[in-house]
Amino acid sequence: MFAAFVCLCALTLGRGFYSSDGEVMFQSAAALVCQGTLALSPDPSLPQIVAGHDGRYYSKYDPGLPLLAVPFYLLGDWLAAVNQAHRTTVAALAVLLLSALAGGITLALLLTLARRLAPSGDPRPLLLTVAAGIGTPLWWYGRTLFPEALLACALTAAVTLAVCAADRPARPILAGMALGVGILTRAALAIYVLPLATLTLYIGPRPTKRLLWTALGLAPFAAGVLLHNALRFGNPLSTGYAGESFSTSLWRGVAGLLLSPGKGLWLYAPSLLLSAALWPRFRRAQPALATFLALAWIVALAFYGSWWAWDGGWAWGPRLLVPLLPLSCLPLLMLPLRRSWLAAAALTIGLGALINVLGVLTNPVTHYARLAAHAPDPAARAAFGLADAPVVGALRLLADGQSEPLALFHLSASGLPLSWQIGAPALALGGLLAGTWSLWRTARRAHASG
Repeated sequence: MFAAFVCLCALTLGRGFYSSDGEVMFQSAAALVCQGTLALSPDPSLPQIVAGHDGRYYSKYDPGLPLLAVPFYLLGDWLAAVNQAHRTTVAALAVLLLSALAGGITLALLLTLARRLAPSGDPRPLLLTVAAGIGTPLWWYGRTLFPEALLACALTAAVTLAVCAADRPARPILAGMALGVGILTRAALAIYVLPLATLTLYIGPRPTKRLLWTALGLAPFAAGVLLHNALRFGNPLSTGYAGESFSTSLWRGVAGLLLSPGKGLWLYAPSLLLSAALWPRFRRAQPALATFLALAWIVALAFYGSWWAWDGGWAWGPRLLVPLLPLSCLPLLMLPLRRSWLAAAALTIGLGALINVLGVLTNPVTHYARLAAHAPDPAARAAFGLADAPVVGALRLLADGQSEPLALFHLSASGLPLSWQIGAPALALGGLLAGTWSLWRTARRAHASG
């Protein structure tokens, strides 16, 4: 599962970061490597670079992604130097692999957790993991420098470790550390602390001790966020989001995240409709995890639904909900193994894959830029206007012949030699085929034993 998804994301990498968010995060990683600082040069075209209290400029974002990107940047820079290629271009491609690896780890952890909950040989853990991988926007974010894949990995790891370590009181420190990495990447992931604490208290012996160990694992990363704020702005409680607020009407934000034609979860992750229908059965079988999911969705919808940029900006699908989507596939463990239910699962997974491949094959920013030429708020127009929805925009782009060039098949622009231009896509394609074949054999064995 890990190999198949990572290679799928590598093969479908686009050219560029798709957003100024990714550009700023890449610049932060480059500054750490080349200058040993988080300070950046001011750039009027990048409003995400903001003034600090010391007269220098910094990224408005939390430091987790740039810190994790440092080894990838170093590897890409070294490969470019050895092959006399374009160092920034190759370093950027290497950094993009961080999201692909995070997505692959997310699915591997999800499959591990699902198999722990299901009987041996049950095919449903594999089914729900495939649904999370290609039937949701996780695929799109696994090939960009948005932090969503990394956040999904952190949250999935925290829950998996909490469940798998329930009988060992000291092990939940790892769950706290996993969530802490996510909080260091985006402090808003702290909204899931309460649901994770509830899960920790629900399962296993000595819940208070396990909760304390979880808090101990999380604490250094929370302290890192505060220290980063103090470094930039002279106050640990000051963030780069000054002037931004929770100004959206809650009903509008929640309706937009769940039901709108441009950002609605129903369209970008249709298999979660089945998951929601099966949640009552999941609650009877796994009350602790079901309670976690219910609380997580309540806090996520309340938090992001009222945020001024609830739509996630110029991005694909309900971006801010992506970290929660893999775990939300877990109720598919209760899918009845009857032909009608399996057909419904295959239909929703296939539809989700079809919708999300439209985003992979095109550049959604091009669609938003077209809207911006005649709309003061293109993100809102894309969210609620059916004719202006990103999916419709992607179809128009494909009809106009504006498909997205896949970076791994255009390595000549990076200056890498022909061996890399042929070898890198061949290796990724081989990994995808081998991983898919292995998954297929596993599914066949499970079907035969069932």
